[in-house]
Amino acid sequence: MTSTARSAPAPTIHLSPFREAASDIAAVSPGVVSFGLMLGVTVVSLHAGNASAVIGAALVFGGSAQLTTVTVLHLGAGLVAAVLSGLVVNARIMLYGAALEPWFRDQPRWFRLVAPHFIQDQTYLSSIGRTGLRGAAFRRYWTWLGLLLLLVWTGSVVAGLLLGPVLPPLPHLALVGTALFVAMLVPKLVDRTSVVAAVTAAAAALLVVQLLPELGILGGTAAGVVGALLVERGSAS
Repeated sequence: MTSTARSAPAPTIHLSPFREAASDIAAVSPGVVSFGLMLGVTVVSLHAGNASAVIGAALVFGGSAQLTTVTVLHLGAGLVAAVLSGLVVNARIMLYGAALEPWFRDQPRWFRLVAPHFIQDQTYLSSIGRTGLRGAAFRRYWTWLGLLLLLVWTGSVVAGLLLGPVLPPLPHLALVGTALFVAMLVPKLVDRTSVVAAVTAAAAALLVVQLLPELGILGGTAAGVVGALLVERGSAS
């Protein structure tokens, strides 16, 4: 007699929240480590203060914002201008937070107040792929994800601070941050609005930096936003 029974499907293997978080952080660590090393070496070359760099790595928890703030301060800007520049660079975090709202909606209040500190590019991209995690499972996953990323990030910055003094002079180091931002920007130039915003921001920043070097980032950002709004308004009319 021929059996017509189908073999049972293989059971789905679910990793623990810690192992899922560790796997995701391992996948993004190469970029995090290289950026942290670069930031640490940059801080040493600019004599910006090792202790403040380590504290900033943990509190700011955003490499691009911290690099921008350190650079603007080095150019002679005041603290207010430097902080505003860092806030502008990190403004994208608000969009990430809005996208993650379904995962945070039913969490305890303490978690909704504390856990957003861990929202970064890497944690956002990792967590949106974990669609099956909700409630306590997501809470444990997100906590491990943030803590592990914080460990990798601060460790990389510390390693860069230790490496900086033993490296030969690096006159072109200031260009590394700019090159990094350009590499992040180019893949985003997919439509007319984004191209106009980028070109307008670059032109305005180059102009402003000649007059007020400490306000180059803020001036370029403001001009780029205005350019994008004008294009959008023209397209809608």
